[in-house]
Amino acid sequence: MWPRSARHGREGLPLNVTHPEAAELAPAADQRDIELAYERGLHEGRDVERRRGRHPVAALLIGLVAVAGAVILGTAAWYGSFGKGGAVVDQKLSVVADRAEPGLRAAAGEAGEVLAGAGASLEAATQPSDSAAPIDEAH
Repeated sequence: MWPRSARHGREGLPLNVTHPEAAELAPAADQRDIELAYERGLHEGRDVERRRGRHPVAALLIGLVAVAGAVILGTAAWYGSFGKGGAVVDQKLSVVADRAEPGLRAAAGEAGEVLAGAGASLEAATQPSDSAAPIDEAH
């Protein structure tokens, strides 16, 4: 199967591949050169594909860092200096952290209670009943 990114000619073959009938017309020495060029093109194409293929999470992180940098530069330009802009950003972050902390603590407490309840019910479900025959652990 041809690579998806290849450009195709009229016959449907990629433009960088010779037509099968053209290979029969070439002399034997040229035939080997054609095969070597074809193999070299395959390897170069794979290298290009590998270099171009980026991980989506890495691209997202790079984008987030770029946006954060743009916000910091914009804040510094708005307030006239990085010192004043940094102080404003620090103040805003501390306000957000102070508002978020009680909610996060409540959510963590609720999650802990749910896990404790699930552990207790699992422990009760795994206790051997009185009617079960005792297991001889000596064997």
